Amino acid sequence: MGDNKTEIYNTGCGKIRGEDLGEALLFRGVPYADTARFEKPILTKKWEGVLEATGHETDCWQLSAFCDEGDSFYYKEFRGKNPPTGVFGDGPMTLNVITPAMTGKRPVLMFIHGGSFETGTVGEAPYGTTVEYAKRDVVLVSVGYRLNVFGLYGGTNNLLYDQICALDWIRENISAFGGDPDNITIMGQSAGAMSVMDLLCSDKLKGKVTHAIMMSGAGVVPKVAAPLKKSEVMPFWQEVREAAGGDPATVDAKKLWMAWRDVKKKQKPIYGLRITQPCIDGDILRDTQGAIVKGGGLLDVPIMAGITSQDMMPMFIHSMALKLGLVCDKQGHKPVYGYLFDRELPGNSYKAFHASDLWYMFGNHERSWRPFDETDRKLSAVMMDNVAAFCRSGKPADKSWLAISKSQRGFRHFDGISEGMCSDGYCKKKMIHTMLRDPGPA
Repeated sequence: MGDNKTEIYNTGCGKIRGEDLGEALLFRGVPYADTARFEKPILTKKWEGVLEATGHETDCWQLSAFCDEGDSFYYKEFRGKNPPTGVFGDGPMTLNVITPAMTGKRPVLMFIHGGSFETGTVGEAPYGTTVEYAKRDVVLVSVGYRLNVFGLYGGTNNLLYDQICALDWIRENISAFGGDPDNITIMGQSAGAMSVMDLLCSDKLKGKVTHAIMMSGAGVVPKVAAPLKKSEVMPFWQEVREAAGGDPATVDAKKLWMAWRDVKKKQKPIYGLRITQPCIDGDILRDTQGAIVKGGGLLDVPIMAGITSQDMMPMFIHSMALKLGLVCDKQGHKPVYGYLFDRELPGNSYKAFHASDLWYMFGNHERSWRPFDETDRKLSAVMMDNVAAFCRSGKPADKSWLAISKSQRGFRHFDGISEGMCSDGYCKKKMIHTMLRDPGPA
């Protein structure tokens, strides 16, 4: 990539040049905002000259920026064959746009990556450069945002503000890339799915999105892991400030990240989990997701909620998605469609581990080290066809895929063998088996 430059196009922000991939046009590292450290993002309105969107994205400072990740499972899975760009910064406010053409009015799929709110890149192997949605006449936008101490310091929830700002940029500019600003599906995986859930529970997305997809992170978080109030996270951030040995707004990025990491390691597990996610700040999040959903405050758009059979804490993630569907059905909310990804990936013994469905939801199999076969590719095509249809209409392509309801608690079964639903009982049995005997990678 990088050798097939396109002609120069005009956007609302100015002129831009990307890459011609044959089946799609790729624009990498497009700046949607800028800001000082710990400040709210400022929307990009204009750039000077021709923006050469043919190079690399900017990613947030994270583990791979400062340390050798070695042969860790997820590094090998998503980065070993495709290492990060090496371009890091405080404000990773860039996105990738992959479009079939610059004219038209196509549905838009905005993707928010996962990584425990600590790591992750906008150009990760499965989704960063895939042309599969362009083949399905959908414009895909992969969004970068601030992480770890840079996105959460002081209870700011700036990483959520980044995501909202990216959405605003898309709404203002995507028509120049052949997208429809009035038909945007927001999609996230893991921490990205948790972000989508947080945003659906705020009032910030009203009138801005038409559908939502959450992969391994949808639903009502159990109270024990629910977001803390801003006042409850401040002692942690005070410790980070002291450990950094200077003003966190100006101290060296590595020194600040190391201080954050060291203080985080000292926390008790549950508190450590809760302080590494957005808090109840009184603006984006005004209460726990559970209270907001129960009170009817969830944005009323169709939802697709997925889990994997070897997911992290599978019983809880399944329960969260199921409960969300049941509450929405009871309230007359637009439908929630659940899926269970249950394919045993080739190459090792971890089967359908957390995030394994990314390869199938985006189809970028050639960037993986795994020996994917025709069954994998066919399953991937089915999953992407359903997502593309959902982006257009809020309904999956498969007519047999039923929404969750009081009388229908099953999930669409994606295992490469079956073509229909699996029962609530099957899902629960599978989750119990995973918890007891067949866990995925840590």
